[in-house]
Amino acid sequence: MKKLFVSLLFCGAGFAVMAQKAKVSSAEDNLKSEKFDQAKADIDAALQNDKTKDDAKTWYVKGKIYEALATKHKSAADALVAYEAFKKTLEINPKLPEALLELNSRMYNIYATIGNAGYGNLNEQKWDSSFTYFKKAFEVADFYNGKNLGGTIPRDTAMVFYSGYAAQQAGKKDEAFDLLKQAAKLRYKNEPALYVVLAQQYEERGDNAHWLATIDTAKAYFPADKRFNDMEMLYYSKTGKTNELISMMEKKVQENPKDFALLLDYAIRLDNVGNPRDEKGADLPKPANFDELMNKAEAAYKKALELKADDATANFQLGALYFNRAVAFNKELNAMDSKQLGTPKAKELQGKVEGLMNQSLPFFERADQGFSAQGKLDPSDKRTFESCLYALQKIYAIKNQNDKVEAVKKKLQNL
Repeated sequence: MKKLFVSLLFCGAGFAVMAQKAKVSSAEDNLKSEKFDQAKADIDAALQNDKTKDDAKTWYVKGKIYEALATKHKSAADALVAYEAFKKTLEINPKLPEALLELNSRMYNIYATIGNAGYGNLNEQKWDSSFTYFKKAFEVADFYNGKNLGGTIPRDTAMVFYSGYAAQQAGKKDEAFDLLKQAAKLRYKNEPALYVVLAQQYEERGDNAHWLATIDTAKAYFPADKRFNDMEMLYYSKTGKTNELISMMEKKVQENPKDFALLLDYAIRLDNVGNPRDEKGADLPKPANFDELMNKAEAAYKKALELKADDATANFQLGALYFNRAVAFNKELNAMDSKQLGTPKAKELQGKVEGLMNQSLPFFERADQGFSAQGKLDPSDKRTFESCLYALQKIYAIKNQNDKVEAVKKKLQNL
């Protein structure tokens, strides 16, 4: 009887193990039929039993169930459960045959679901949660890639950038800096914002070599984006190297006197050096050689217009050069008290304001015509056109040409 009793106990344990393994099989069958609630109930039962809770297959099936839920419902929460289940699977059996065959696609689904949650939060400007999801997505990829299971999840360069951007917006500057450097190293070219933020980080850290190198890279990738010209001028202004830049460009212009784009770029750089601004666009003190710079810029704009008389940007820039000088003289005039307004100095200033306004007008009008003829404008040209129209509106108002003021207002409304 004693031996029979032991034998019966043994058989009973065997049936218990088989019953729990049947729960795992049942969970798989319910998963295939998309009976997710039943599949979860079965696998939970198997995980609560001492005989199957430490079995790699049990955890693998749990991972499959939650990966399917995550993929179907785009649920980052389910994806995270699946990730932890697959981690546990490989912890118990690093070479589980099913994992070797299937885990690459399953882990990619988890990675993509969590990453997409990061993008969703990014679009809603939930910077902290966006960054958290992106970090978790990278963790999933790094974990799987480190297991050498015969597949890899490739690095998503866009996600590297956007995770850095989210970190920057969330105030996590050091983490943002590392990620943005990674994105730049991967030569991400879809978003100029990467190079704007990265250059600013280098500037703040006093790393002038990388600051300039980042601006140079950005100019090569995004030649039409004027922000990088402004950033370059800020660099040379802050580092006191404007003379080197101007000398270099003068040499290029002498070697290529018929290069319209080069002439215009040179003129704009001279203009910017003469009218420095800080990162927020506020005016900084004028350099000692301001008049010399403005005279050179004026001559370069005129040479550019000799090559391409109808270019909207070149016309606007020359008009703005005259207009901005008129504004400066007008500020000086407005600063005078009532007694000074009748002096020869006041009359001289008034004459300069009127003369420069009149000089700027035909160039603004040609710029208006050029931009209007282009139809749809890119964001940079749109901002320039808007500035042109505001200047025209002011000049026409001063001249009491009200019909033209109204016409310009309508153009601004259409923009």
